Amino acid sequence: MSAERLLPGLLAVLLVTANLLPGEAVEWRRGAIGHFELWRLWTGQFCHWSGLHLAGNLAAAAAIGVIAGRPVRRWLAALPLAAPLLSLFLLLAAPGLESYRGLSGLVGVLVAAAVVEGGTPGRLLGLAYLGKLVFDATTGSGSALLPAGIDVTWAAHLGGLLIGAALAVAFRIQDRHPR
Repeated sequence: MSAERLLPGLLAVLLVTANLLPGEAVEWRRGAIGHFELWRLWTGQFCHWSGLHLAGNLAAAAAIGVIAGRPVRRWLAALPLAAPLLSLFLLLAAPGLESYRGLSGLVGVLVAAAVVEGGTPGRLLGLAYLGKLVFDATTGSGSALLPAGIDVTWAAHLGGLLIGAALAVAFRIQDRHPR
C-alpha cells in the first residue's frame, strides 16, 4: 500500500482519536513535551478547544480542497509527517507558548498547497492568509471559533506556511525525478 493511501487513513485516525480523548491529555503542552510525552507532537495539532473550533478548521481544509482540487491529496497525506515538524517549530519560535490545540497550523500547509495547485484562486487565498497572519501577529486577537481567553496562535499559522513551502519544494523535486 502506498504512503499516499496509508497516510490519509492515519490522518483520520489522529483527528478522531485526538478529539475523543480529553484535551488535556493530548494537547500540545510545552512542559509535557519536555517530560517526553512525545505523542503530543502529533496529537496537539489534531485536538481542538471545542466542536466549533474543530468544525471551523475542517471547513477551512475542505474549502482549500475545493480550490486546490485533486492534487491536494498528496498534501493531506503529508500532514501526519508535518505535524511533529510544526510542533518542533512552535517549541523554538514561540517560547512563551505553553499550550496549543488545533488544526489551523496544518491548514497553513494546505494554504501553501492552494497557492501551488489552485491557480489564481489559490494565490488569492494565499495573499488573504498572509494578510490575516499579519493582522493576528500585530493585534494578538482572538477568534469566534475559540473559547474566551484563548488567542489565535499566529506562530502556528506561520510555521504551517513555512512547512508548506518546504513541502512544495520537496514535491517539485519529486515530480522532476519520478521513480
